[in-house]
Amino acid sequence: MAAMLNLRPIKILLALVTGVFVAATAYISALVMERQSALERVSRYNVAWLVGQATSEYTRLEQRVSAFGLPDSKISADEVRLRFDIIVNRLSLLRTGEVEEFVKADAEYAATIDALARALDAVQPYLEDLKPAHVPRLLQILLPVDARLAQLAAAANRVGGDRVADDQRQLIRLHWTFSVMAAGLIVCGIALIVLLAWHNRLLQRAHNEMKVLTNDLRVTSENLAEAHQEVQFANAELERQNETLVRRDRDLRTQNERFEAALGNMSQALCLVDAQQRLVICNQRYQAMFGFDKNLLKAGTPMRHLAEFLSASSDEGASLYQVYANQQILVRENRARTYFEELNDGRTVGVSHQPLSEGGWVATYEDLTERRRAEARIAHMAHHDALTGLPNRTLFHERMIAALERAEDGGGFAVMLLDLDRFKTVNDTLGHPVGDALLKSVAERLSATLRPGDLVARLGGDEFAVLAMDASNHDISQFADRILRAIAEPFEIGGHHIDIGTSIGVALALADGHAPDELLKNADLALYQAKAAGRATFCFFKAEMNLELQARRQIELDLRVALAEGEFHLLYQPQVNLTSGRITGCEALLRWNHPVRGPVPPSEFIPIAEEAGLIPAIGDWALRRACHEAAGWRSDVKIAVNMSPAQFKNPNLPHNVVLALAASGLPAERLELEITESLLLQDNDTTMATLHRMRELGVGIALDDFGTGYSSLSYLRRFPFDKIKIDQTFVREMTTDADCMSIIQSVIDLAHTLRMKTTGEGVETVQQKDSLQVAGCTDAQGFYFFRPMSGKQIADLLAPGANRETAA
Repeated sequence: MAAMLNLRPIKILLALVTGVFVAATAYISALVMERQSALERVSRYNVAWLVGQATSEYTRLEQRVSAFGLPDSKISADEVRLRFDIIVNRLSLLRTGEVEEFVKADAEYAATIDALARALDAVQPYLEDLKPAHVPRLLQILLPVDARLAQLAAAANRVGGDRVADDQRQLIRLHWTFSVMAAGLIVCGIALIVLLAWHNRLLQRAHNEMKVLTNDLRVTSENLAEAHQEVQFANAELERQNETLVRRDRDLRTQNERFEAALGNMSQALCLVDAQQRLVICNQRYQAMFGFDKNLLKAGTPMRHLAEFLSASSDEGASLYQVYANQQILVRENRARTYFEELNDGRTVGVSHQPLSEGGWVATYEDLTERRRAEARIAHMAHHDALTGLPNRTLFHERMIAALERAEDGGGFAVMLLDLDRFKTVNDTLGHPVGDALLKSVAERLSATLRPGDLVARLGGDEFAVLAMDASNHDISQFADRILRAIAEPFEIGGHHIDIGTSIGVALALADGHAPDELLKNADLALYQAKAAGRATFCFFKAEMNLELQARRQIELDLRVALAEGEFHLLYQPQVNLTSGRITGCEALLRWNHPVRGPVPPSEFIPIAEEAGLIPAIGDWALRRACHEAAGWRSDVKIAVNMSPAQFKNPNLPHNVVLALAASGLPAERLELEITESLLLQDNDTTMATLHRMRELGVGIALDDFGTGYSSLSYLRRFPFDKIKIDQTFVREMTTDADCMSIIQSVIDLAHTLRMKTTGEGVETVQQKDSLQVAGCTDAQGFYFFRPMSGKQIADLLAPGANRETAA
């Protein structure tokens, strides 16, 4: 322990030695830095050197001036000027840095510098046009300064010598200081080694003393461990016995808690009865379900007391007595059974009765009323339309299967497919809530037309189906006519007066198909034929409709090939200004020359292309082709290209227009896109944004077939069209029908008010042309002027020197 106490002084000494090392190191670093600073001062350009250099250069200038004045001198004026520039530069150095400090220290030195500057200023004018005759005057100016500069150089040399001597003394002092510090560090290092050796010897002594103490403690600990072990043996037996008792108590308590939790959280009511028909236990659900008083449900209560309570209670309790009475039969027969009890109050209770081996029984009860109702609702939802409540496609299909099985025994039926006419227009213009309400009203009217045994279903959207049982063709025709009349009656929905209609396709069981899908497919073909016939009518399936379907599919396949094979081409119908008679534009018309069938009318292939989704690709081709051909026409002739609503669904349409214009070189103001009013009924905000983007590009927008749509005036207000095209149906009858003429006049007046041009379509007679001109129509097109022609014919027609007036 004494050795341990002696360690403290050693630690103090070690700390002191370490401190000395640190201080010495810091001081040596400072000395080194100071020595480096001194060396830097010695190595720098000093004042003596700068002043000496200036004096030397001044002397050279004098020599060059003197030599210049000698006959046949080889010294040129440029060399004299060079020396002058050098001494001027030296003068600037004498006015900066340490030299400036040296000069300012003595007024005489400063006067010398000023005299030098004045002499140089006096010499400079002579140097601009130096001649030998100027040499005496220049020497007269320069020589007085020579002696003063020599004195200044001598003084600078003295200052420089003093500074060098001082730097040498500083270097010697740093040398001896560094040597002393190095010796001191060596001495401190030796002292540190001695102290460490002494410290280690003291640590060894302390270690030996601790080893002796550790041995003593180990002996004492072994004695205590023997005594402690004997005590542990005595306590271990007691703890073991206590743990056994605690474990048994915990297990019993856990089992009781689990049993009570299981009973309390069961969704079913539970009742356990002994062999003497006395209550053993029940859960809270049993009490709540049967409405027993809590005091009545004590262990040992006879079951007949519970039965008496139920029979004397309210209607609900009396209904539950029915469960108890029916269960007594199982008790007497000692038979297990799981069954559903339908109570008189409309509830359903699930009962699971199980006899026990010692003579009692246990039963569970569950109120399944809501589950049964939910299952019934789910089953109804799976087979009925959520909006109208009518059977859906699934239930209709199941009923068709059952009807086909009966039809094999002689019971015929018909499948009728209905599709509402103009429903999409209602949905788009009045909104989906009105459309949904309309579908509900249609469902009600269809249900009212049914005969006993018939079934009407909603298959989806505005498509309905009717299963007409046990009816002849005549009956089906009358039934279909009754449906047409019912749907044709106006609907009043949310303050809107709505007129729609329906088309019906009919397929007869067995005659037109032996499977549900086949009958639906054939009824759909008949529906398509009914729509093609003008809507608001019905049509029975005929075998040749399949051939028509195959023909449509073949046209669709051929259309997919036609674009790649270059089978499409464009014709152009000129548009003529009614005032000047000149051609102002041409409308591009798409034509298809089928390799086998020859020319195919647009009215035949364009609807199929629209249904097949081919119009965007065909329309982009037509746009590019029309721009390409029109680029070679006269610069004041526009090209009009029809745009399909399907093309406006493409968000890249403005980009495609830009590409077509860029590829053809056609200015944007010469392109006019014609749209129909049906386009404006679609996604209105998106459509308007696209139209405005086109206008920003400089492309003109014309409203085609004006007056045949639904919301013309509102869209004229919202979008400033460049042109309105009056539909040919009005132009054709304008000379014979005063109403048509009034409509055309109103349209033209409206266009003038909105600063829009007008074009009359389908002009075939001079009377029609004159009437449009009198009404103020801007332009017109039709067979009266020109028939559609190829791009080359248009180019020839518009060529310089050609007859560009109308063909009338």
